[in-house]
Amino acid sequence: MTALTRRGLLAGAAALALPLPTFAQARKYDLQPFEVADGVWMIEGRREVFTRENGGDIVNVALLATDQGALVVDSGSTAAMGAEIRAFADQRLGGLAATINTHHHPDHWFGNAPLADRPVLALAATAATCREYAQDYAETLYSILGSWISATKAVPATGSIEAGARAFGGRALRMIPLAGHTAADLAIMDEATGVLIAGDLVFLDRAPSLPDADFATWLAALDQLEGLGAAGVVPGHGPFHRAGEGIAQTRAYLRATRDRLAMAADLGLTAIEAMAAGPVPEFAGLGANPEEYLRSVVRRFGDHETGALPVVGGA
Repeated sequence: MTALTRRGLLAGAAALALPLPTFAQARKYDLQPFEVADGVWMIEGRREVFTRENGGDIVNVALLATDQGALVVDSGSTAAMGAEIRAFADQRLGGLAATINTHHHPDHWFGNAPLADRPVLALAATAATCREYAQDYAETLYSILGSWISATKAVPATGSIEAGARAFGGRALRMIPLAGHTAADLAIMDEATGVLIAGDLVFLDRAPSLPDADFATWLAALDQLEGLGAAGVVPGHGPFHRAGEGIAQTRAYLRATRDRLAMAADLGLTAIEAMAAGPVPEFAGLGANPEEYLRSVVRRFGDHETGALPVVGGA
């Protein structure tokens, strides 16, 4: 009952958000793409939560060079981010072929509008969730980012991605639908280089975001990704890496946080007490902590409270 009340209050707070104003001029990020493998470019976001200071520049973006222009994987948090990504594609990679969104969290697709004259693709479930929550996300981002979201419009994907092999402009890719971070997460393997674009299934040196997480499903997805033997990984947040350390760190963080929340619930602690305990010390220094840990308690502690409740009644 307590968990439901907390969630209700959060939903009510979102519903009271103010309408979005219109700003005259978008702000600039000066994004810096760099090549991590042959024809695979990455823009690394800050290892932070959304703030007005960072303008939402907190997410990794990948660009794959193809014979038809760049394939962009995730478009950032704002129209200004999308516009800078588009400018790089036009100036350095022969234009834009298409954009793919890996999942429905807004830092991965609210930059779609400047890219939407070319195909914007996602898993069908991802696109549906983007449409469902677009207005809520817009209001939340405005409340945090203010004028950074000038000219930003929520433009969900209109084309679908399915599992299996797919080529863009002669570049062979493998689409790998999974789940765990959200109900629909897409990972992409670039066959030519062996680079895995993992979306938010993998974090490194930045605390994983857990508002929609299913721990068991996510851990199973990490096992599948590990089995691919990727030559390098572009995580959703954090640095490019080659030795699988992002998968290992994400797995360890999920297990430790799950166990911490379960222990707090078993001890009968309240959510406030679980927050006060703070993140697992091993991970307290990760980027975006303690904010992500606190958000995890708000969104996931109720699951553990329910599991810890004694069985009442009988035949």
